[in-house]
Amino acid sequence: MTQAQERYDDIIIGAGSAGAVIAARLSEDPKRRVLLLEAGPDYTRVEDMPRDLLKPWVSWRDHDWGFQANARHGREFPLHRGKVMGGSSAVNGTIALRGVPGDFESWVDLGCDEWGFADVLPYYRRLESDPEGGDFHGQSGPVPIEREPSENWQPLQRAFYDACIGGGFEDVWDHNLPDATGVGPWPRNRSNGNRISTNIAYLLGIRDRENLTIRHGVLVDRLSFDGESGARVNGVVLSDGEVISGERVCVSAGSAVSPAILLRNGIGPAEKLSPHGIAQRVPLPGVGENLIDHFGTGVQAFPKPEVAHDPDVVTEIGVRYTAPGSDQFNDMQLAISTIWDEEQVRGLTEAPRQHPSFGIGAVIQRPYSRGSVTLRSTDPSEQPQLDMNYASHPEDLRRLMDGARLCWEVMHSDAIMPFVERVIAPRASVMESDNALADYIRRTTSTTWHICGTAKMGPSTDPLAVTDQRGRVHQTENLRVADASIMPDIVSCNTNLTAIMIGERVAESLLGE
Repeated sequence: MTQAQERYDDIIIGAGSAGAVIAARLSEDPKRRVLLLEAGPDYTRVEDMPRDLLKPWVSWRDHDWGFQANARHGREFPLHRGKVMGGSSAVNGTIALRGVPGDFESWVDLGCDEWGFADVLPYYRRLESDPEGGDFHGQSGPVPIEREPSENWQPLQRAFYDACIGGGFEDVWDHNLPDATGVGPWPRNRSNGNRISTNIAYLLGIRDRENLTIRHGVLVDRLSFDGESGARVNGVVLSDGEVISGERVCVSAGSAVSPAILLRNGIGPAEKLSPHGIAQRVPLPGVGENLIDHFGTGVQAFPKPEVAHDPDVVTEIGVRYTAPGSDQFNDMQLAISTIWDEEQVRGLTEAPRQHPSFGIGAVIQRPYSRGSVTLRSTDPSEQPQLDMNYASHPEDLRRLMDGARLCWEVMHSDAIMPFVERVIAPRASVMESDNALADYIRRTTSTTWHICGTAKMGPSTDPLAVTDQRGRVHQTENLRVADASIMPDIVSCNTNLTAIMIGERVAESLLGE
């Protein structure tokens, strides 16, 4: 890694699921000078990484932005985002799912005709190393994919599988086949028991490239432009005032921070800018709009004291299914989470924060509800305002009510009940009343940390489109956004693998210019 250079060909803001990929791919061209900026800490060897970055449950304590979000009507909860090299890929639950063909048909319907399933499949395959998956999967990509063999499933996970099979769900070994639906082991970005982030997969082996500069612990304040009112980007300005010049800038700071960076630079709707005294540079009303997340509810219980449990592995098995009455394939997930740590229960339910506990949750994968991101101030160290607007659409509420009743049924199945000491939330009476259940869902529905869509791509005729299909910000020059924020609609699965895929695809586009 070289020392800072006077001017770079490409500056990437954010070394997360997409940004690390883009820096790695662009720096394969030795003629390109690439700068990767990350606000969090950097770990350059696996041996030096803290345990919480390697073990496959969510790491929240030391590598988190500390954001709070408004679920709805002022109810706040922690919205964890990775603040570390590798971003949220370094702290997530390691579930490595692809979107299904119907997800990308919706992208095409929204004007992104270069993002059909046949278009994105090669990039999913490029990132994967999934030799168990057969020819439909990549065999030699940087991200290893593995599934827990059934003989290793923990008792509660095995019981959940048995309950779901008994309830009529099909057995699924590979959830990443396009038509797979039912219950089986989650594919996970793990190797030898460790979480494989984009830092490990893409960056650790290329740190000696002469044309790649990686800087950590730096916070980007704003972009640098040609002229006071121009829209041609020529670099970035850090929070300490340092100016770094670049031919192109790619914002890959995530679905909360990327729109905030654009807004601080006057790119967005006037009503979001004027309260902070920001002059509008580019009138793009979609910046910060279209905030989408997977949100859910469920049933929580205390297990019997003798139940065996590995605290590092909480989600081995899961269900992808279509909600009754829905026309969207695999628009729901059902999973058991053996969360035996009070910190990891925070925000999931309003049950007592005691442990040990476990939950069976239903999570809506194709919601209609939309939220927004706005600025709280022009200070880059202050978090943006995140309004999630969960379950505001009646169809979302209907599907979650159905999902909550399914969770209750599975929790009380013959397979699971022998492990249960006491169900702690909700009360049985809640399940007997539509009004009570709807109220429970509104009070407890929370995140699975899959926010996206806040700088959606689409044609310039779409009033909410922020970028074109290559991530180029409309009405600007030399500026891209490339991360989960450009998804025009959410995929019906955990979003991390799709964010990495976006990084692969945008990087190829940049290399072609």
